Amino acid sequence: MKKIVMLLGLVFAMVACNTESEETHSHEEIVAQTEFVCPMECEGDKTYDKPGECPVCKMELQEVAQVIEE
Repeated sequence: MKKIVMLLGLVFAMVACNTESEETHSHEEIVAQTEFVCPMECEGDKTYDKPGECPVCKMELQEVAQVIEE
């Protein structure tokens, strides 16, 4: 009986020490995309890819950075 208990204890100890952690660690990329908008919102929520001036009111476009998570 002692041999069975010792054998079970040994098997349990081996299994407990031999477990591998399967945790996954992912890295999410955060990309900042720059857009430009009119400060007067002449054309609503319209955005532009490049700096310049608004075609309607001729004011300088303002830079707005948007964060996109992938």
